[in-house]
Order: sequence, then structure tokens, then C-alpha cells
Amino acid sequence: MVLEKIGEYVYTPIRVIKLVVDVEDIFKPPLPLESFIKIYGVEPEPPKYRVITIEVVVCTEDKAPVLVTECGNCPKFIRRYKGAICCRKSLTI
Repeated sequence: MVLEKIGEYVYTPIRVIKLVVDVEDIFKPPLPLESFIKIYGVEPEPPKYRVITIEVVVCTEDKAPVLVTECGNCPKFIRRYKGAICCRKSLTI
């Protein structure tokens, strides 16, 4: 992922992953939406299938993948803006 550095802030793009879950068969693994459509040739329809959206970013501190909801616990986090996470480059105490 490309980090865009502007001034004292870093903008990290959010990656959106859509998974299809079969709620009637617990042994079927979740499939990415694109793979589901490619395999079955149709859009997933409720109530048998549910589409789950997962938003992930790469943390600027430790380069680990994290959920966007976890960014709110970081002291460097400022806000979510236009499909990206805005964080401070460094903390001043």
C-alpha cells in the first residue's frame, strides 16, 4: 500500500474486502464476493447468503494489518477521510 505524506500527517488508504457467508451451512468457508460470483455465476441473495464488508489498513507504526475500527484506539489517529485514515507522523509530548 502506498502512504501519502502531507505535512505532519500520513494518509493510509483503506482496503475494503467483501466476503460472502453462507448462514445455513456453517462448514462452507467464506468467499470473497468476486470469487462467489465467478464460481456460482449469480449475486448472493439473502437469507441464505450474507455479504460482510471488512475494512483494513496497514498501521504506519508497525506495518501490521489492522481493522479500521482499531485505529480509534491509537493516539496518532486523527480521523477517517475520503477512503483513507489520517494519522500524525509523530507524537509530541
